[in-house]
Amino acid sequence: MASTGDSETQTRGVLHRLLAIFAEVKPREVFSVLILTLNVFLLLTGYYLLKVVREPLILAGGGLEIGGQKLDVDGPEVKAYAAAGQALLLVGVVRAYGAMARRFGRMQLTTALTLFFASNLVLFFFLARLGVPLGVPFYLWVGCFNLTVIAQFWSFANDVYTPEQGKRLFAIVGIGSSLGAMFGARIAKRVYVPIGPYNMMLVAAGVLLVCLWLTYLVHRDDLARPGGERASADAPPGGASGGFHIIARDRYLLLIAGLTLVLNWVNSTGEYILDRTLIESATSALDPRGEARDGAPGAPDPAAPGAGPAAPLAAGAPVYLVDPQASRLLEGKITAVKGGAFDVEAGGKVVEGAEEGLVHPRTEEGKKKALGAVIGTFKGDFFYWVNTLGVLLQLFVVSRIFKYLGVRFALFILPTIALLGYASLAVVPALAVVRFAKIAENSTDYSIQNTARQALFLPVGRDAKYSAKAAIDTFVVRAGDVLAAGGVIVGHALALSTRHFALFNIALALAWLAVVAGIAREHRRRTADEAGAAAPGGARAA
Repeated sequence: MASTGDSETQTRGVLHRLLAIFAEVKPREVFSVLILTLNVFLLLTGYYLLKVVREPLILAGGGLEIGGQKLDVDGPEVKAYAAAGQALLLVGVVRAYGAMARRFGRMQLTTALTLFFASNLVLFFFLARLGVPLGVPFYLWVGCFNLTVIAQFWSFANDVYTPEQGKRLFAIVGIGSSLGAMFGARIAKRVYVPIGPYNMMLVAAGVLLVCLWLTYLVHRDDLARPGGERASADAPPGGASGGFHIIARDRYLLLIAGLTLVLNWVNSTGEYILDRTLIESATSALDPRGEARDGAPGAPDPAAPGAGPAAPLAAGAPVYLVDPQASRLLEGKITAVKGGAFDVEAGGKVVEGAEEGLVHPRTEEGKKKALGAVIGTFKGDFFYWVNTLGVLLQLFVVSRIFKYLGVRFALFILPTIALLGYASLAVVPALAVVRFAKIAENSTDYSIQNTARQALFLPVGRDAKYSAKAAIDTFVVRAGDVLAAGGVIVGHALALSTRHFALFNIALALAWLAVVAGIAREHRRRTADEAGAAAPGGARAA
């Protein structure tokens, strides 16, 4: 009978051969790379649950109020302005993170951050139950949460692996990121209507606690490796200087910050284009005067069943019907009630068996909920395809690009795709074209671009991997969003069209390519210097 040790060895051997399909993995690395991959899988699953919750809250939240005064801006504009608010919050977040990184070891740092964000989600759940409006606050929070937690994960991974290991293994860890995003988007689409957005917050909080346990397992495994040093691993990684100061002294880090800035400027402007086009498409069958188009019944009769704001849905009631296939709202009336489903006459035909979550009273509140359902289903489907393509790229393309063409080549792929995508939008600014272009852009961003960008931090010092990386991955990311929000403000004031925003992104994509060329030169010099310095001694044990 085989011993437990023999079984474990055989299992690791099978896993080793399986992982070798995607990248070169040494036997001692199997455990850590699998746990890190599972960890980031769960992190991205939880994030996408929250991301799908966030979108309807901010886009269908009924505009923005300041001091009791409702501003004349729609959901997409509110979302863009809120992104600017995130940048202001992240100045404080970066400083607080830097102070913690100078005081706590990496495991203490991860524990404090995880417990803080998990408790925040429980608080949001109870505030929602009390009827507190959460659209803008939750959007601000999700932006800080996503950037901080994901940045902390990759800082930890950079700290665990040497540059040589990271170049091989990050392609596999990135598979977890892509799979988690795809799985989270798919699950969010399926559970949004049945369990509601606020229960999804509690699910995400539980996921965070599991991720904390997985991080501890890798931390313990790293200490147990040959040559592992507890003193080094437990030492505060932040260094004496703050993240912004470290960036300012290093040309290479400045270029990475520039790359991050323009990447997010382009991406956020593209997200605004997508949201704006989606809202226009969703309401295209509705007449602003209250009279329906496409043969739908007109304004509701106050005497009709179900016409009142609190009346139950019944036969003859005027309703909004969500058409998830076309991503639009239709005005119609219920012709029959069948248990928990409805037959609805809308758009010149009768839709049979529409589920309750797709039928809403023809009131302002009903319109808001119906629009939220359109956005939620569209975004869930959109995120699913983004991440499905991202998974395929991560599984079969990323490691091969890294192995045969290198990290520097990989950095040129996304700006080229963005340039072609926005050129297409400038010609045909339709929802189908925007959707296709953003799926291509975002899937490449989450796979090839993300893995390449994380690998850029492998040849830097430990203080840069934590403090400088945190500043870049949080504040600089949102600074790009601030610039995008500024463009939205100007565009809103000047009544610019979708085509104008696409043309602006074309110019930014060209600047992006120039920044990547500068990074490629600096990265080549830095990795050549490191290779020369490491030659006499040898690399850290695998």
